[in-house]
Order: sequence, then C-alpha cells, then structure tokens
Amino acid sequence: MRLRCNLLQCCFTSSSSNGVIQIKGKIFPYLILAQATNNFNKRNCLGKIGLKNLYYGKLRDGCEIVIERVSSNDKRQIFQQFLNEILVSNILHHKNLVTFRGYAFHHEEFLVAHEYLSNGTLAAYLECEIQHNKCTLPLLTRMEIAIDIANALSYLHKHGIIHHNINSSNILLDKNMCAKVAGLHLSRKLPEDVSVNATSIVSISSDLAKNCVYIDPEYVSHGRVSTKNDVYSFGVVLCDLISSKLAKYWEGCDRESIAALLGRNIENQALDKVLDPRTGFQSDHKIMQVMTAMAELALNCMGFPQELRPNMEQVLDILNGKRLERYKTIEAFRIFDYADLRKATMQFRPDRILGEGGFGSVFYGMYICSFGLPLILGKLQDGLEVAIKRFHNMRQNSLKQFMNEIEILRLLHHRNLVSLYGRSSFEHNELFLVYEYVPNGTVSRHIHGVADFGLSRSQPDYVTHVSTAPAGTNAYMDPEYFQTGRVSYRSDVYSFGVVLFELISSKPAFWRDVPHGEAVGLPKFAIIKLLNNTLKELVDPDIGYDSDKDVTEMVTAVAELAFQCVQSPKELRPSMKQVLETLEGIKKGTWGFNQIT
Repeated sequence: MRLRCNLLQCCFTSSSSNGVIQIKGKIFPYLILAQATNNFNKRNCLGKIGLKNLYYGKLRDGCEIVIERVSSNDKRQIFQQFLNEILVSNILHHKNLVTFRGYAFHHEEFLVAHEYLSNGTLAAYLECEIQHNKCTLPLLTRMEIAIDIANALSYLHKHGIIHHNINSSNILLDKNMCAKVAGLHLSRKLPEDVSVNATSIVSISSDLAKNCVYIDPEYVSHGRVSTKNDVYSFGVVLCDLISSKLAKYWEGCDRESIAALLGRNIENQALDKVLDPRTGFQSDHKIMQVMTAMAELALNCMGFPQELRPNMEQVLDILNGKRLERYKTIEAFRIFDYADLRKATMQFRPDRILGEGGFGSVFYGMYICSFGLPLILGKLQDGLEVAIKRFHNMRQNSLKQFMNEIEILRLLHHRNLVSLYGRSSFEHNELFLVYEYVPNGTVSRHIHGVADFGLSRSQPDYVTHVSTAPAGTNAYMDPEYFQTGRVSYRSDVYSFGVVLFELISSKPAFWRDVPHGEAVGLPKFAIIKLLNNTLKELVDPDIGYDSDKDVTEMVTAVAELAFQCVQSPKELRPSMKQVLETLEGIKKGTWGFNQIT
C-alpha cells in the first residue's frame, strides 16, 4: 500500500526522493479479524480508550492479538491518527514498544492489530491492585517498569518522534511484568532539520485534553511541542508507580497540578502521604531513599519551564543508577562462590535434589568454604548444611524472581520462616540462592510419606524454596485467585485451611479416586464430611479421635476452623491473626467448637 506524504500533513515526512512512504505491515482481510474475535463479541471486548474499542483475538495460527477498532464522523482526523500508528510501528522496532501485527479497512472503520500482553495496562493493574487488595508490586519491579518506559521514549526521541500521549493506560504489561509503550496514534515526527530538544508552537489536539493530568501544561496553555512534553507525562506515570494510585485520584488534584502536590510533600518531608506503604519504605531506610529519589525525579520531569526538565536519556541514566544502588543494597547478603556450591552439592548430583519449583530446583548441600566465613545470621561454620536453589535460567523473568525473593526475604526474620543465607555472584551465568537446611523435611513428607513438589505458582514463592502441592494441580490455591487472578492476604488463609485439613486427616491435598480416576480435592471432600456430620470419615483414625474426648473436641474445633478458612467468597474467611488466636485457644483447651465464629 503506497500513500503520498501530503495525506500525512504535518505528521510525518519521508526521506525518499519521490515523497512516498511504503507501509510494510500485514493487511488483514476484515473477515480474519472478525473470526479471531468471534465476530467482535462483547465477551472479547477489553475496553474502550477514546474512540478505540479494544478486542482480544486469536488468529488461526494461535497468535494472540489485540484489535483496535476505530470509527468516527471526523474521518480525516481518524485517518491521520491511523496512519501515525501504523507508520511509526512500521518504521521503529524496540523491545519496549508494542509489536505491530497489521491493519485492515472495513467500510468506515479502521482496524489496527498488535500483540496481546496478558497483564493489561499499568492503569488497570494499579486500580485492580487497590480495589481488590492485591499484593503490591515490589520496588524493583516498579523500577524495571519505569526503566522499560524510559527506554521506549528515549528510543522514540532519538528518532525524532514525540509520543505525545504517555499515560498509564498506554503502558502495557506482559506476563513477566515487562512494560511496553502503546498508543502511537497521536505521535508527531519532528522535521529532519529540527533538533530533538527544539520547541515549536502548534495547535492543540482535543484528544489530549481527555488525559489532561498527564499532559504538559505548557502544551495545553501555549501549544509548546517538544520531546519535553513526553518527559512531563513520564513524570506523572512515575507518580502512579510510587503511589500505586493513578494521579487523577490523588487528593487535591482537582484543585492544583500533580507537580504542585508532589513538590509540597517533598518540601514538607511528607512523602509518606503519597507513597504506597506496602513497599516497605516505613521500615526500610534504603527503600525510602530509592522511593524519595524516584519522587524527586518525577518532580524534575514535571519542572517549569520545559527547558529545566531532563531529557529521556538523562532520566534513563538516573533510573539505571538507582536500580544499581538497589542491587548493591541487596548485595549486602553473603556472596557464595560458585565452585563452593558445586562442591557442596557434589556437582549438583540428581540424588541431592530436595524438590522442584517453577523457577528452579532445590539441592541439599554440605557447605565447606575455601576461605573464612563472615558473620551472617550468627556464625556460619564449615560443614554447614544448606538448601541451594538453582534457577533454571538467566532470563529476565528468572532474574526478576531472583531479585524479588532476595528483596523481600532480606526484610523478614522469624523463627518460623526459612532463613535466606545469601546468593551467588552475578559473574557466573547461573543464579543461586542459599537457604538454611531444615533436616526434618516437609510436613507433606511426614503425613503422606512422600515429599510432593512441582506446582509452579503464578504468585512468587517468596518465603519458601519449594512447593508442597502435587505437580500440575492447584490443590492449595485459592479458587478465587485461580479464576480471576485477584490475590489478597485471604488467599494465604485458604491455603492454610487446606494444610489444616491435611494435618487432621493425613490425606494429601489432591488425589485420584480409584478405580474411576476422578480428581478429588481435599477441601471439597472435607466440607462434604463436615456438612453431612460425618467428620469421622475425614479424620485419621491413628490420632485417637474415637478414644479420647479431648482429642475429639480439639480435632472438631480445628476442622471447623479449616472449614472457615476455605470459605468463598474470601471476605467470609478469618484473618491469620484470628486463625492464630483460635489455634492458641484450642491448644490451651480454652477455645472449643462453639466458640469459633
């Protein structure tokens, strides 16, 4: 398809001698896109952004895509925006730009297809996190998202393109929480002879006013266009990231700019009013330092006039520096030598494997160091027994999991949590975490006679190095999380309830019925027995349920507590504090069946 530059007006210019731009993207027949979306079924609709209706689709080859379907009375404006998006997507390719798949025309409609990213937009993710009390993003993940966005913008600016519509709804997240920038339909190409940092005056697009909290006020007031417009918008996205709250919901943003709100909180040393407390900044000075630096960077990005703002290359350098500082903080852990880890596990012999997980294998090791060991969680002696987690690879998602695990575990020390001793050096091409070895093994091993590992959980396994669920099952997973992807602290309560049922029944969390081969989940099995008043058929006969009245009362109370822990919806479940108080009462004999509410 060949289109003359005069159709593009001021949007793009061509470097070719005849002034013609070649669009190389795939032209989809409309019927193919209709079939991919089940005829644009409402169930496939992902939402609406401006004039775009977004649909999930799957092509015949299994490729997952998102289709932007646009129609408007102002066909000239829509056509220009359509051209912008497909032209930029054709010309520029970057790991942090959403991949363009193709386009189509149908009567008065324009359709653009791009890759599907399973975690949706940053805006939707943050809103869902708050509304459904999801576990918050670790600080390193936030920094990685910011760096991904900055990488994309720096790349666009180097090629003379202003995105002009950066906001959290145009940031998409893939399954590994890597960020990609979308929404290029309002982008502008700087003339070839104009500096990247130059400013020009243009008419103001009405489409941008809809996202005014992200739009540079100098553009809104005076039509000043430059790459610094994107820098301002990026500063607002940073505000979203450090607060876990979209800037438009900040208290007072209806009366003054987000820059003024943030600046006053920084000046008054009151950043705790805007930072997400779940990041741990209140209890960790290093986290507070990084969060403060990100807030100050956001303020600099929103500075007035435009000329005072850093460019995106400078922003990227600052963020990479802060990330390095965070990594160095984590490096305060003991660094274990790769050769010593090989010796400890006898070259990672298969018979030394304690378990398998989604990100790696766990080996038993006898650590004999080739040099003196420093103090770490007490004095480590030569001959220390350890559990060594060996990650499967060095890919980005494994590295993020590795760093997140360190970041969270370094803050947690409790007699009932497995201790993390340290990690391997980054110099080797493998990742290792070294934990204390617990010689008696897992609860599963003692009550079932085997150790079951292998459930690759969607949520990171921060505080243990193995999974106790049978491979390929979701026996311990909260069904509400499994069905909706919405996780909360009550998801842990559900899993704990399953463990309680295991403890009183000595049954596994999941088994196959013989001879039918049907899958049986312990929670459902236990609930049926409780409701039918046949608890005896659930309880392990070896624990004295029939012969000892005290045991009968205690087991009945524990079964009732477990029943409450696995309730749906999750709001019916007790908190872990309530669970602990109940168990302590049962143990003392002061909390019977009828007292559990």
